[in-house]
Amino acid sequence: MATVNDLIEASLREINVLAAGEVMPAEDAIDGLAALNRLRDKWAAERLMIYTTTRTTWTIVASTGQYTVGTGGDVNIVRPNFLDRVGYIDTAQSPDLERILPRHTEASYAGIEQKEDDSTYPTSWYYNPTFTSSLGTLDFFPVPTGSTLEGVLYSPTAIATLAGTDTVTLPPGYEQMIVKTLALELVPSYGKQPHPMLVQQAQDAMAVVKRSNERMRDLRIDSGALIGAGAHGYDIREG
Repeated sequence: MATVNDLIEASLREINVLAAGEVMPAEDAIDGLAALNRLRDKWAAERLMIYTTTRTTWTIVASTGQYTVGTGGDVNIVRPNFLDRVGYIDTAQSPDLERILPRHTEASYAGIEQKEDDSTYPTSWYYNPTFTSSLGTLDFFPVPTGSTLEGVLYSPTAIATLAGTDTVTLPPGYEQMIVKTLALELVPSYGKQPHPMLVQQAQDAMAVVKRSNERMRDLRIDSGALIGAGAHGYDIREG
């Protein structure tokens, strides 16, 4: 299997910095790895570049509605830019009952006038991807008072920071995308112009990865579309 350094070498050959069989100089390996990790950091902010979701649970403390999310936080995971789903698990049920809750937008959460209202179970949540001490903030509403609850969240998990000697263990499509996009990233550093075919190949490779990371979603309909529908229901073909 290929290592990260193998992919960096392949990228340098794409832009004719290395000839076939030529050994990559150490300084080029260092620069290439730094450029690749900058790309990795950029991809972590793009949902369709992330291929896996991690399920995490933690204990909900009765009468506590806010939890920090990130390394060393209440939910001790790498701070996510996005949360796909959040809910609670009632361990008093047999078997445990897991319920996924609807999320608030920033506007709808701001519109809650009494954010400290409480109830046995929460009915919604809001995530603020703050970066104070590298922690995001997750709020349940209303504040849960139940003593048998665990929180559960599903968070997209980005590729971790890479090292040159790491073996590449990524889904199909990623190696091609890394080689082609890294080549484009390195072009200015070597005073070269990218070949139009390389540009197209990089775009195609990224499109393949994004398509493979698309997930089916439940179909939702704006309730306003149902106004005046009457007994016949709503027909999208009708004005």
